Amino acid sequence: MKALGRDSVASYIKVGLDVAAVLFWIAAIAVSIGLIAFFGFMIAVHAGLVSLSIFSIGDGGDGIRLGSSTDPWQVVLPGLLGTAVIVSGGLVVVRRLKALFQSFTTGDPFNRQNASHLRAIWIALVAIELGRYAVAALTSVLVLALGQPETANVKVGIKVDLMAWFMIAIVVVLAEVFREGARLKEEQELTI
Repeated sequence: MKALGRDSVASYIKVGLDVAAVLFWIAAIAVSIGLIAFFGFMIAVHAGLVSLSIFSIGDGGDGIRLGSSTDPWQVVLPGLLGTAVIVSGGLVVVRRLKALFQSFTTGDPFNRQNASHLRAIWIALVAIELGRYAVAALTSVLVLALGQPETANVKVGIKVDLMAWFMIAIVVVLAEVFREGARLKEEQELTI
C-alpha cells in the first residue's frame, strides 16, 4: 500500500482524523457545559441558593460520600481547567493534522501550508504543556492555601514530561524540513 495519494495510508489516517475531530468537538462542548455549570453552581452556593451538602449522601460512614462542604471545587476546578487545556489544544492539532493529511492524499506534501500547519501544531503542543503546568501550579496553590481536600488525594507539584518536549522538538524539526522542501519545490518549478 502506498503512503501518499488516494487510497493510501495517508487517506485512511485522514478519515481517522475526521473521527477524532468530531470526538474533540463533543469533548469541547461537554467541557464548556461543565465549566458553565460549575461556575453557575458556585455562584448559586455563594448566593446561598444551594448548599454544598447535597454532595453527601448518608452520614459518611455507611453512606455514599461524593464530597463535603469544603472540597468539591478544589477537585473539580483544576480537573475542568486541565481538560479544557487539553481539548482546546487537541482541537487545534487535529484541525491542522487534517489539513496536512489532506494535502498528503492529494499528492502534494511539500507546500508552504504544510510547514505552517506543522508550525501551528508545535506551538499548540507547547501551549498544552505550558497550560498543563499552569493548572498543576493552580492546583498546588489551592491545596497549599486551603488544605488537602477530604475526599480526594490531590498530588501537588509540577511534573515535566520529557517525552512530550522531545516530541515537540521532533515536530519543530519536521516543520523546518517541510518549509525547506516547499522552498526547494518552488525553486524547481521556477527552473523548468
